[in-house]
Amino acid sequence: MKYNIDFNKLVVLLLPTFLRKPKIIAYLRSAIAPVINIHYDFLQRRLEDHYKLDHNWQVCYLAAVLNDRFDISERRIKIIEGDKYERKYIYTEGEQKPKYLGTLYIRPSSDYGDDSFDFTIDMNGVSANIYDVEAQVKFYKLEATRFNVINLG
Repeated sequence: MKYNIDFNKLVVLLLPTFLRKPKIIAYLRSAIAPVINIHYDFLQRRLEDHYKLDHNWQVCYLAAVLNDRFDISERRIKIIEGDKYERKYIYTEGEQKPKYLGTLYIRPSSDYGDDSFDFTIDMNGVSANIYDVEAQVKFYKLEATRFNVINLG
């Protein structure tokens, strides 16, 4: 691999053979300890960046990210398509429209037309901080989409 460097081995290999004594090698290894820590942090950040690049706004990837972050073992988090219902209006007598309305369901205003959510995240009782969930979703979702988080434990 390109970024796998064994700095402890490299110190010994770059040292001239007549200076390869245990005390000198121990001194040089302790001197490069901060470099090893920085290299480790770089590798971890690189893995995180590759993970972020491998996932996007699609439903399967977004659900995978949320399950990887908040519910690793049971993977209960689901993403539900948003419901957009048509509004039914009651007409006045001046409009001379029929007054029979049929069966009506009372729904919150967020379920209708342009006010509705594009998708809902069902956490299924997974205990997580609402702000962490929203931050993860906002990082991956498309800009103009709206979402709702339900069943947060």
